Amino acid sequence: MEKYGLFEGINEVIGITAGEWLNTAPLGIIVGDGIKVRLYSNHTRNLLEKSGELFINVIYDPVVFVISAFEDLHEGWFESTEPPVIKNTLAWVKFSARMEGNFAHLEFIQGEVLRKDIRAINRGFNAVIEAAVHGTRYLLSRNPELRDRILYYGRIVERCGGKREKEAFDLLLGYTGIRV
Repeated sequence: MEKYGLFEGINEVIGITAGEWLNTAPLGIIVGDGIKVRLYSNHTRNLLEKSGELFINVIYDPVVFVISAFEDLHEGWFESTEPPVIKNTLAWVKFSARMEGNFAHLEFIQGEVLRKDIRAINRGFNAVIEAAVHGTRYLLSRNPELRDRILYYGRIVERCGGKREKEAFDLLLGYTGIRV
């Protein structure tokens, strides 16, 4: 899986399930003893259970992560829909999926490396990902502790992120309704 950018641990990617529409969502693909992803009751899980297939895109666009955390990407975001590939994706992988409890166990079907992009780690990008995870949970609970975590990561984005990370964080604030 390393060829496609998936290493041991939790790998943040955009998951895509195909059905009546292309459902997009950030997912943490767990690589270790096998490959799996935790899925709760939502559109992604429902479509995955129907199709038995999951596509993932390895991408470094914080705006894509934020938008897909709160809504599906429209077709204008894609360079291809067969297979579903979001613009600027570095690699895509298609898996067969079998649900067992809250986990989908994944088996590799096919994949392709589209671009080789050398990047240093950007703390602002990582902070956007963490803030998006807390943002989706915040919408469900309105827990003030989660709001505080989002704002904490926002300070890191402001200090360490580039223009795209700051744009993504502003979108996140809009989706969550958090005012600063």
